[in-house]
Formats: sequence, structure tokens, C-alpha cells
Amino acid sequence: MKKSLTRRERLRKTGDIRALFKSGQRTESHGLKLLFGKNGFDVNRMAVVVARGCGGAVRRNREKRLIREAYRDVKNDLRPGNDLVFVVGRFGLNYAQRRETLSGLLRRADLKRNGQ
Repeated sequence: MKKSLTRRERLRKTGDIRALFKSGQRTESHGLKLLFGKNGFDVNRMAVVVARGCGGAVRRNREKRLIREAYRDVKNDLRPGNDLVFVVGRFGLNYAQRRETLSGLLRRADLKRNGQ
């Protein structure tokens, strides 16, 4: 299966992201928050946001890359039709820890197929 993020799988409109911040469901663990809600499409769309004041651009971009890579690893295990925003509030986790945290958040939000 393809492990890239297509244009359809990216949540890009500011209004859509703000709507999730305002009224989306939430769960969090180990410095990572997940905001999610139904989108009415046949694919999941995702975005990554780094909290303000969390280091310089290099660190923020690295955290975004780690989250996107971890999401690409688990995206085929998810039920379609949701918008997802991952908010990074704490740095310092390596890829394996970040992937485990992300997977746990998706499981807790009941977005995984058959409780994987």
C-alpha cells in the first residue's frame, strides 16, 4: 500500500482546522494532542500543528516530519471519513515513541479499524 500523503489527505484550510479546535473531540498523551471530527469524505485528512514557543524552526519542522511519518505508517489501519489535527506540545521523543503515542491516541479515539 502507498505510504504517501496525497493532496486529498491533507487538511489545509484554516477554517477546517479552526473548526476542529473549536468543536472537535480531543484526546492527549505524552505532549501530543489529537483533535478529530467527521469530514463527510471517503478519506481521512490530517494536519500537524506545533504549539507556540516550542523551539526554533528546525525543531518544529523535525517534530512535524516525525508526526507525518508516524501517521503514514498507521493511516491504512484507520476508518475513513475523519479530519485529524495533531498538536505537538512537547519535544524530545524519538520516532518509535512518537509513533506509539500517535497510535495510542488513534486507538483511544476509536478511529482504528477493529480495535487494531
